[in-house]
Amino acid sequence: MRRHRLLDILSTVTVISLGLVTVIGLLSDRDSTAGEMAGFLIQLVALISALAVLVGIVNLLAVHTGRIRHTEYGWPYSLIVLLAAVAVVVLRIIDRAEGWSGDLEGETVSLRVFEAVQVSLESALMGLLVFFLVYAAYRLMRRDVTVWNVLFLAAIVVVLVGWIPLENMDALGDVRDWLVRVPVSAGARGILIGVGLGTVTVGVRVLLGQDRSYRG
Repeated sequence: MRRHRLLDILSTVTVISLGLVTVIGLLSDRDSTAGEMAGFLIQLVALISALAVLVGIVNLLAVHTGRIRHTEYGWPYSLIVLLAAVAVVVLRIIDRAEGWSGDLEGETVSLRVFEAVQVSLESALMGLLVFFLVYAAYRLMRRDVTVWNVLFLAAIVVVLVGWIPLENMDALGDVRDWLVRVPVSAGARGILIGVGLGTVTVGVRVLLGQDRSYRG
């Protein structure tokens, strides 16, 4: 029991000390000793994060390889995951080695493939989002007709109809642009501010030793 308590105290002191050194270094000149120490600690964290990502990838490959070897339920999807992972690694290696020729010479094929897949997935999700919003508005209006529910339904109708390329719809398009530019942007900025304040709060709690989630 004393050993675990001693390890908890040691880990807390270590985290607080490194956190204070990093904060002081970030507030100091880059060429100073504190600045160089903070830069070293940040690089060390980036290295550990990269190693954690690598371990996660290896674990992912091991899990899906085991599912394929034992022909568990859904193993074809595991095969697709493995093939996609191998393809991404091979494409990235060829890009780094500049091994493409012809029309693909000098191109970053891995990035183009990633963007093609990402855009397709985002388009599919946005298409599903339209039906989800319409169904959500229907459920809200069916449950209870309130001012906020009507406002939600009106916003959905204006935004969806405003994207339709019809004539004499400029006014509705302007309202749609205003909704996207003002209320939506304000909500997104509010969320980002909340995330920033939450991050600062967690950092302060760690520096004060009140948050010890890093303990084993």
